[in-house]
Amino acid sequence: MGQVLPTQYQGENAIVPWVLSFTWAAEVSAPTSVTAYKNGTDVSSTVLSGSNSVSETNLTLKALGSTTGGELYIIDIVVAVDGVTDEWWLPVQVLKETTGKTT
Repeated sequence: MGQVLPTQYQGENAIVPWVLSFTWAAEVSAPTSVTAYKNGTDVSSTVLSGSNSVSETNLTLKALGSTTGGELYIIDIVVAVDGVTDEWWLPVQVLKETTGKTT
């Protein structure tokens, strides 16, 4: 059963390593998959950089950057929390640098 997380926001020139905190969990494993989508197309190779890491119950994702203002990106994360593998979707709305808005 997948989980859709609340929409987050970042500027189009920002590079953000998003962090998911599983505060209720005892153990978080390294993700088996992290993929970024824009309009249903896998754009991971152009917008994700670095590596994923886990510290206690915090999962730091590859940094999201090189994005287009006004676009919505979905980061699809498959990770085991307390031994249960599940899929999480993190929507990230990118704001235009010139207006600070989506349009």
